[in-house]
Amino acid sequence: MGSFLSDMRLKTSALGQLFPPRARFDTEQMPDLTGRVTIVTGIERKPNAPCAKALLEHNAIVYMATRNKRKAEEAIAELNERTGRLAIYLELDLSSLSSVKRAAEEFMSKEKKLHILFNNAGVMWSPREMLTAEGYDMQFGTNVLGHFYLTALLMPALLAGRDSSPDGYVRVITTSSSAAYRYTLNWDSFKAGAARRKMSPRTLYCQSKFADVVFARQLAKRYGEKGIVSISCNPGQRVVCATSDE
Repeated sequence: MGSFLSDMRLKTSALGQLFPPRARFDTEQMPDLTGRVTIVTGIERKPNAPCAKALLEHNAIVYMATRNKRKAEEAIAELNERTGRLAIYLELDLSSLSSVKRAAEEFMSKEKKLHILFNNAGVMWSPREMLTAEGYDMQFGTNVLGHFYLTALLMPALLAGRDSSPDGYVRVITTSSSAAYRYTLNWDSFKAGAARRKMSPRTLYCQSKFADVVFARQLAKRYGEKGIVSISCNPGQRVVCATSDE
C-alpha cells in the first residue's frame, strides 16, 4: 500500500509539472538590478530570449555564456534592439571541463562579483555514442558536470556578490525538467560501459535532469547559510526558456 501511494504521489506531482497553474509572478515585478552581475548559460531558443531579456530590462550586467559565438552575437544584437542594452559574450563549452575553467577564469578577470548564475544550457537526447572531452556521457557531462564545475569555480565571485547584495543573498538557478521524475542515478552509466549501453538517450537525459535537482538541493543545503539561494526549476511545456549548449 505504501509503495502504491508513493507511486501515485510521484505521478500526480509529474502531472502537476506538465500542467502547472498560472504563474503568480511576472517579470515586471523584478526589482532594479543596476550593478548586479549575472551569467546565463546557453542560447535561449524562444522569441526574445526571455531570461536574458528580463535581466537586461532591469539593468543587470548580463554575460551570455555559450560555445557558439555567431549565434550568441545574433542573440545579443536582437536583445540590444529590444532592450537598448548589450549582453556580453563569454565562450563556454560545457562538454569540456578545460573550457569551463577558461570561461570561469575569463569572467573573474573582468568581474570580482557575481550575483545571479543561471545554469540554463543543456543538451537533450544526444546519441548514446556521444561523449564529452573527458569521456563522460554527453548529456550528464554537459547538463550536470559542466554546470557543477562552473559553479564551484565561480564560488569566490558568488560569495563576493553576496557581500555587496542589498538583501545579503545571491542566486544560483539550475534548469531541470519534469523528466527528473522519471529516473534516478545509475553511477555506472556516467562513462562508457555496459550499464550505459543498456540505457536509451531518453533515460540518460532523465538521469541528468534528476541530477540537476540533486545538485541544486545540495548546494542549498551546504551554502544556504552562507547567503546562496539555490533552486532547480522546470521551465514548463508551453512557454519555456529552451536553451542549447551551442
